[in-house]
Amino acid sequence: MIKSEWNKREEPISERLRDPSELDKIIVENTMMYNPSFKQTAIIMDVFEVDLDPDNMVDGYSSEEDRYVEYVTADGPKSDFSVDLDDEGWLWQSELKELK
Repeated sequence: MIKSEWNKREEPISERLRDPSELDKIIVENTMMYNPSFKQTAIIMDVFEVDLDPDNMVDGYSSEEDRYVEYVTADGPKSDFSVDLDDEGWLWQSELKELK
Protein backbone atom coordinates (compact mmCIF):
# COMPACT_ATOMS: atom_id res chain seq x y z
CA MET A 1 0.00 0.00 0.00
CA ILE A 2 1.41 3.40 -1.02
CA LYS A 3 1.23 6.12 1.62
CA SER A 4 -0.08 9.45 0.38
CA GLU A 5 1.96 11.50 2.88
CA TRP A 6 -0.60 14.31 3.08
CA ASN A 7 1.07 15.76 6.20
CA LYS A 8 4.21 16.55 4.21
CA ARG A 9 2.32 18.91 1.92
CA GLU A 10 2.13 22.67 2.38
CA GLU A 11 -1.59 22.59 3.24
CA PRO A 12 -2.22 19.01 4.41
CA ILE A 13 -5.85 19.49 5.44
CA SER A 14 -7.00 21.60 2.48
CA GLU A 15 -5.15 19.66 -0.20
CA ARG A 16 -6.62 16.34 0.93
CA LEU A 17 -10.14 17.78 1.24
CA ARG A 18 -9.90 19.03 -2.36
CA ASP A 19 -9.39 15.45 -3.61
CA PRO A 20 -12.91 14.08 -4.31
CA SER A 21 -12.05 10.45 -3.50
CA GLU A 22 -10.35 11.47 -0.24
CA LEU A 23 -13.21 13.80 0.70
CA ASP A 24 -15.76 10.96 0.60
CA LYS A 25 -13.47 8.70 2.63
CA ILE A 26 -12.84 11.37 5.28
CA ILE A 27 -16.54 12.08 5.79
CA VAL A 28 -17.59 8.41 5.93
CA GLU A 29 -14.77 7.38 8.29
CA ASN A 30 -14.91 10.48 10.52
CA THR A 31 -11.16 10.88 10.09
CA MET A 32 -9.18 12.46 12.91
CA MET A 33 -6.81 15.42 12.96
CA TYR A 34 -4.16 16.33 15.51
CA ASN A 35 -2.66 19.68 16.37
CA PRO A 36 0.80 19.34 17.98
CA SER A 37 0.79 22.97 19.14
CA PHE A 38 -2.48 22.56 21.05
CA LYS A 39 -1.87 18.85 21.81
CA GLN A 40 -5.46 18.33 20.74
CA THR A 41 -7.25 15.72 18.66
CA ALA A 42 -10.37 16.37 16.58
CA ILE A 43 -12.84 14.19 14.70
CA ILE A 44 -14.09 15.53 11.37
CA MET A 45 -17.87 15.32 11.27
CA ASP A 46 -18.64 17.01 7.94
CA VAL A 47 -17.03 18.97 5.14
CA PHE A 48 -18.83 21.43 2.90
CA GLU A 49 -17.62 22.48 -0.52
CA VAL A 50 -18.05 26.24 -0.69
CA ASP A 51 -19.23 27.42 -4.09
CA LEU A 52 -17.00 30.39 -4.81
CA ASP A 53 -18.02 32.55 -7.72
CA PRO A 54 -14.96 34.71 -8.51
CA ASP A 55 -17.20 37.38 -10.05
CA ASN A 56 -19.32 37.57 -6.91
CA MET A 57 -16.83 37.22 -4.02
CA VAL A 58 -17.84 38.50 -0.62
CA ASP A 59 -15.37 40.99 0.87
CA GLY A 60 -12.96 39.37 3.30
CA TYR A 61 -13.11 35.89 1.75
CA SER A 62 -10.53 34.37 -0.58
CA SER A 63 -10.75 31.71 -3.27
CA GLU A 64 -8.76 29.36 -0.97
CA GLU A 65 -11.71 29.21 1.44
CA ASP A 66 -13.36 26.49 -0.60
CA ARG A 67 -13.82 23.85 2.14
CA TYR A 68 -15.67 24.41 5.40
CA VAL A 69 -15.09 21.80 8.10
CA GLU A 70 -17.23 20.83 11.09
CA TYR A 71 -15.24 18.93 13.70
CA VAL A 72 -15.36 17.97 17.36
CA THR A 73 -12.59 18.39 19.95
CA ALA A 74 -12.58 17.68 23.69
CA ASP A 75 -13.86 21.27 24.05
CA GLY A 76 -16.94 20.53 21.90
CA PRO A 77 -18.07 21.14 18.32
CA LYS A 78 -16.18 23.63 16.17
CA SER A 79 -16.05 24.72 12.55
CA ASP A 80 -13.63 26.59 10.33
CA PHE A 81 -12.31 26.84 6.79
CA SER A 82 -9.74 24.15 5.97
CA VAL A 83 -7.08 26.75 5.12
CA ASP A 84 -7.44 28.15 8.64
CA LEU A 85 -6.93 24.64 10.05
CA ASP A 86 -3.73 24.41 7.99
CA ASP A 87 -2.59 27.79 9.33
CA GLU A 88 -3.21 26.56 12.90
CA GLY A 89 -1.00 23.51 12.27
CA TRP A 90 -3.57 20.68 12.14
CA LEU A 91 -2.31 17.39 10.68
CA TRP A 92 -3.86 14.02 9.79
CA GLN A 93 -3.57 11.84 12.88
CA SER A 94 -3.28 8.60 10.87
CA GLU A 95 -0.09 9.92 9.24
CA LEU A 96 1.74 11.27 12.28
CA LYS A 97 4.26 8.43 12.34
CA GLU A 98 5.40 9.45 8.81
CA LEU A 99 6.82 12.71 10.17
CA LYS A 100 9.25 11.07 12.61
